[in-house]
Amino acid sequence: MNEMNPCKVWVEPMTREEFMGKGKPLTINYSIQNAPFGRVLVASTHKGICFLMPAAMKWEPVKTLKRHFPRARFRCRAVSLHRKAVLLLRQRYDKVPSLCLHLYGTPFQVEVWRDLLTVPVGMVTTYQNIASRIGRPKSARPVGQAVGANPVMSLVPCHRVVRTNGTLGGYRWDVSRKIKLLNQEARGTHKKQGHHSWEPTLF
Repeated sequence: MNEMNPCKVWVEPMTREEFMGKGKPLTINYSIQNAPFGRVLVASTHKGICFLMPAAMKWEPVKTLKRHFPRARFRCRAVSLHRKAVLLLRQRYDKVPSLCLHLYGTPFQVEVWRDLLTVPVGMVTTYQNIASRIGRPKSARPVGQAVGANPVMSLVPCHRVVRTNGTLGGYRWDVSRKIKLLNQEARGTHKKQGHHSWEPTLF
C-alpha cells in the first residue's frame, strides 16, 4: 500500500501441496470480464486471484489457464473476487480496500512479485533496481524472467518495469498494451499513446 495506490494487494504463495491438489483438490473459478483495453480472463481459488490474462482468442485463455494448473478442477463461474480484480484494473481503489493474490511460483519469483507491488502508480523501476532492492544485485536477468512469469498481468504491475537505459523493454501481453497501461497511470491529463508520452518517474 502507498499514497498513490491506497489498495492493499498482497501475495500469498500457493504451496506445492495446494498446486498438486494433495489432500484436497484445488478448485478454480474463472470468468471473462470487461476491463480497460479489452476483455480478460480472471481466475481465483478460495484464497485469492491466481491468474489473469487477456481473453483474446489468439491467446487461448482457457487452455492457457488449464495448462498453468494441470491438476486443478475448474468451474466457469464469476465470483466477487473477479469483480474486485477488474475494479483494480480500472483503478477504482476506493471500491477495493484489499485483495489477495494466491500465486504459484518459486521463492525467488514470489520475492520479485512482492517487490513489484511496492512500485507506486505513475512510476517505473528497472530490472537492476529490483535486483538491488531484493539483495541480489547481480540477478537482473533472473529478475526479468520472474517479471515475465507473473501470472496476473497488471495486478502485479510488471508493466512498470523498464530497461536501465530507459527503453520500454518487452511485455508478455504485447508492448502496445504496456504503453496503454503506463499512459493510463501517468500523471497529467493530456497524454498521447506512445513511447515518450508517459513521462516516467523512476522509483
